[in-house]
Amino acid sequence: MAAGGEAAACAASNFIGQFATASRHPIEKKLYEAVSAANLEVYRRFRGSGGTTLTAIVATGTRDAWAVHVGDSRLYECSGSDGLSLITRDDTIGGQLRPPSGANEDILDNRLLQFVGIGATIEPHVFRLPNGMRSTYLLTSDGAHSIGRKTLDGIAKHSLSPTELVRKVIYVAEAIGVEDNSTAVSIVGSEVGWTPKFGEGVELTLWGQSDKLEIWLDGPQTPASSGLELPIDKPPATIAPKQKKTPRVRQKPNKKAESNIAKTKDEVVIAKPQLNIEFGSQDSEES
Repeated sequence: MAAGGEAAACAASNFIGQFATASRHPIEKKLYEAVSAANLEVYRRFRGSGGTTLTAIVATGTRDAWAVHVGDSRLYECSGSDGLSLITRDDTIGGQLRPPSGANEDILDNRLLQFVGIGATIEPHVFRLPNGMRSTYLLTSDGAHSIGRKTLDGIAKHSLSPTELVRKVIYVAEAIGVEDNSTAVSIVGSEVGWTPKFGEGVELTLWGQSDKLEIWLDGPQTPASSGLELPIDKPPATIAPKQKKTPRVRQKPNKKAESNIAKTKDEVVIAKPQLNIEFGSQDSEES
């Protein structure tokens, strides 16, 4: 699809921002609403000509885990010497017709039935992971798992760390020249930790390919705490030398200007937490 990289960045940032700042709803509802918000924003920007897939895992402090899935990215559970177990079903014709007992996913019809950015008809798949965060998971885009299930299993069995697993998957995809974007994320449940909370608001830590980014989103500010006690159109008082009074000149009132000033005084500016995460840049090439 056109502008796939921009659509993916838009979807990821809106999904994370919506989920992080959502109210205390059940996780499954928050995931559904986060994907729906991302879908509407991508559709608003590209009107169906640009879109992306989205697969995510959310872990809780009780070691439970939930997944949400739209499109043909995939979520695998890594079972050590047993290789990989495919958890998601592709939102494609072949994926939805695949029998529950499984089939060769390498030969499935890959025409998408839905994606983030399709419009108002999206139905995200939200479900609880049976083993929670007691397992290791691999998320892949279609370019990554197009190297074939047998190759993926072999890499998973002979990788000594999550970093090695991801690096090998991407290297093989690049080596054979896959047509689609290749993205892979490995999550080791036992290594997922929770840091103490240092104040009010929302705290996020984002890991990229080589670095991490910590973001703190402050809560909404009241007019008093935001320093907006003075009228917006009136500057703060300053000390100035006295000047001689000049005769007053009566001017014709500007009703339009008075109306604008009145509206400005009545309006209260409330600072709300906002998040826009751009993964990569427009100048960088998609790999």
